[in-house]
Amino acid sequence: MALFVAALAGFAVLAVEILGVHLLAPWFGTSALVWSQQIGLVLAAIACGGWAGGRLAARSNNPLGAAALALFLGGLCLAVGIFLLAPFAQALLPAGLTLDEAATVFQRGSFSAALLFFVPPVFLLSLLNPLLVQIRAQERGAGRAAGDISAAGTLGSLLGVLFSTFLAIPSIGVRHTFILTSVALLFAGGLLWQRRGRSALALFPLLLFLQRDPAWAANLPAGATVLAMRDSSYQHLRVVEFAGGERWLQMNEGLDSFQSIYQPSQKWPGGYYDLFALAPLYVSAPPFPLGKSLQAWVLGYGAGSTMEPLRHGAKGTELHVVGVELDPTVVELGQAWMPLPANTAEMVDVYAGADARSFFRAAPKDLDLVLLDAYTRQFEIPLHLVTQEFFHEVYQHLRPGGVFALNLGTTASVDAGLGFVGSILHGLQESFGTHVRMHRVPRSRNWVIFARKDAPFPDLEQLHALLPPGFPLAVGAACLPGQSRDLGPEHVQSEAFTDDRNPLQLEQSLEWWREAP
Repeated sequence: MALFVAALAGFAVLAVEILGVHLLAPWFGTSALVWSQQIGLVLAAIACGGWAGGRLAARSNNPLGAAALALFLGGLCLAVGIFLLAPFAQALLPAGLTLDEAATVFQRGSFSAALLFFVPPVFLLSLLNPLLVQIRAQERGAGRAAGDISAAGTLGSLLGVLFSTFLAIPSIGVRHTFILTSVALLFAGGLLWQRRGRSALALFPLLLFLQRDPAWAANLPAGATVLAMRDSSYQHLRVVEFAGGERWLQMNEGLDSFQSIYQPSQKWPGGYYDLFALAPLYVSAPPFPLGKSLQAWVLGYGAGSTMEPLRHGAKGTELHVVGVELDPTVVELGQAWMPLPANTAEMVDVYAGADARSFFRAAPKDLDLVLLDAYTRQFEIPLHLVTQEFFHEVYQHLRPGGVFALNLGTTASVDAGLGFVGSILHGLQESFGTHVRMHRVPRSRNWVIFARKDAPFPDLEQLHALLPPGFPLAVGAACLPGQSRDLGPEHVQSEAFTDDRNPLQLEQSLEWWREAP
């Protein structure tokens, strides 16, 4: 029984550590700092629980009863946390919060929620190991007892990791897994306590199954209706619809931001997506002529919001796109709720469940266009997709005159020497030289950066002449002198990110914090 309890406690602790961030995601997101503080708080709770459990074991006349109580209270705390998390989060998040304002609110909120709802059960479960060692040592000796309990707890933790990642999230759901874990702890605590009445209390958390998941409406944009909600191994996802039929695919905390957008009544999705139509125009600019077809790869395909702008920018040229998306659930939701027009869908081959950089190494060496629109979370670009080495890989896969385009979300006033933007520009400059141009997306926190292989960009007057009729006014506005910037001949002073040294996540977090009110 002692080994089973140790394994159950180890399982529950790792489930709380991993799934806890996913449970917080609809309200506070899953940034790298949220993950770091979750891991830190859980480790601190484990350390404090082990320290307190050792002293309790040395003083207790009834270590079995103490272990039963700790196990039972751990399950109870977990159940209470599941019930209280939603109202607690809603009380912390002000009405009308935007993504620009959210960084510090999310950081403090996720820390407070983890401290209140995850630390207590982990602390109580961490009391168990010393108590179980004390119980088992009476029969096996201290050394063997410690080894047995440690091995059982570690095996339980391993099962907790595998279960959480490969079964709980895709099949059972984050919230339901928490409920079932709470039931298991309460039931086991009651059995260890040898009191049937207390074991029966394990059934009460099952009442939470009758409650609609409050994450359904977390940070819901004004006027939106939820059409679908899924948890993947990577993120919390939700499709919402507005009056008129516009739909957003949102990740994690939602708010006023979206991962992909669908406009059934118009051909252009809007926002920074529209500026990707400039990429085929740049590819076709002299001195290198465009062939009969345009070969493009989209890294961070999402639900395909980039496709219509690319098709319009190609101006009738045959277009073939390979789309790479890390999260298969994103592609599934996009196909179900945000379908592309049939004539556009046939232009793209989508590969889901593939990491953009590793899969890109299989790309041809004569691509016309590579488009990067990948975000690990709302705030964060994947580290390995903005390094000097990756930009050189992109350069090698482009034909002369080919174009690399990337979407960059930043709240800063962009300057070549400022923060992580300067580091990205420096990394591009190492391969593309001065053939780098930035366009500010009107009324947005985004820039779209273009880099061209071995060829200059047309000047802005020539670019306006290339714009075909029917392009959105926002695209033309982004091509005005005040909204465009070419990289000068001087070397960018910021240090480029490399695969070995990359402080991007910290710099992005600091930028959002500085801009927060």
